Amino acid sequence: SRSHAVYRIYRGGEGPGSPVLTLVDCAGSERREDSTHHDAQTRKDAAEINSTIFALKECFRVMRSSRGQPPYRESLLTRVLSESFSSDRALIVAIGTVSPSAADTEHSIGTLRALQQLQGTQMAFEQREDIAKPKPAELPHPRTWSEEEVRRWVEAALGGRARHCAASLKRGTDGKNLTRWP
Repeated sequence: SRSHAVYRIYRGGEGPGSPVLTLVDCAGSERREDSTHHDAQTRKDAAEINSTIFALKECFRVMRSSRGQPPYRESLLTRVLSESFSSDRALIVAIGTVSPSAADTEHSIGTLRALQQLQGTQMAFEQREDIAKPKPAELPHPRTWSEEEVRRWVEAALGGRARHCAASLKRGTDGKNLTRWP
């Protein structure tokens, strides 16, 4: 989505002290490299989304440090959520959505980092791992086979039905000789 959404559910009517469940769907932050083909208005919207998310992170950071007043006035979203930030009875939970697709890995890591910043933790390790298909064990080229390896190969050929041919191999038939056969 290209905007934030706030949905409030009141229990027992609106008013001070009434229990309220506030659900916020934050628009995803825009990375500069993802917005190079956007028009000026879309880039402006993306910048505003990023500044709002930054203000939200700042409010969480100040709340965790217990120093000073969270900067609610930085954005409309943080003003709407100010009661949740200031109440001792409020419980705040942040949920992120990530993609299992390898093509979205950078976006998913960005989402997880943002959630960790809200929580006040850091990734325990920064080890990157390239995921590649395992290469099958490379068998030596038949040209490099010894006489014994050629004999074993002939015995196993055709499901063992060529075993009788192994006895007819001339002495000194190694891989080099085998690969020269027509």
